[in-house]
Amino acid sequence: MKPNKLFISVALVALSCASPATIKEEAKTTEKIGKVNFPISCSIAAQEQFNHAVSVLYSFWYAEALKAFTSLVENNPDCAMGYWGIAMSLWHPLWQPPDIETLKKGWAAVEKAKALNVKTERERDYITAIEAFYMDSEVLDHRTRALAYEKAMEQIYLRYPEDLEAAVFYALALNATALSTDKTYENQHKATEILMKVFAEKPEHPGAAHYL
Repeated sequence: MKPNKLFISVALVALSCASPATIKEEAKTTEKIGKVNFPISCSIAAQEQFNHAVSVLYSFWYAEALKAFTSLVENNPDCAMGYWGIAMSLWHPLWQPPDIETLKKGWAAVEKAKALNVKTERERDYITAIEAFYMDSEVLDHRTRALAYEKAMEQIYLRYPEDLEAAVFYALALNATALSTDKTYENQHKATEILMKVFAEKPEHPGAAHYL
């Protein structure tokens, strides 16, 4: 699950996210960090920006993913999935839990996403899933909320069997909630099985490459 050479490529091109780069420049960057096709119901330009931002997110470059999603919603304020991306970028599942201020920012992004006219059930499902992680963070502990997100992603994974992104994000959630005391490595084995199927179908997918 450690970042591989693709991560290094992201570091070399990360500044393109923060600069006023064109869609064409972003596409070139995306080629270096893998290819993602995550359909959303926003504009064509927003779709290209979104795919790029998700590729960066998969590559563990969370700060740059946050910049990319923030730029997306600045240019497309009605794109609910852009706010989903902000919330996703603020949580680093395999690293330390987010602090109180970060949780507040994540919840604010979720609320903005929910306040918009989300056009598809699939997008609503993704937003509801990340909502499960940020909801009631002042009373529920990190693991409880991470497990709630995992269960929500499992439902998306089962509901949309052709959705590779659902598979990858579910696998990540499984790895994130795996207990160090579980010497059967149940979650890790299940995640690996899912990711290997994605990798076999789409070897250039950055999530499959990084989370294995």
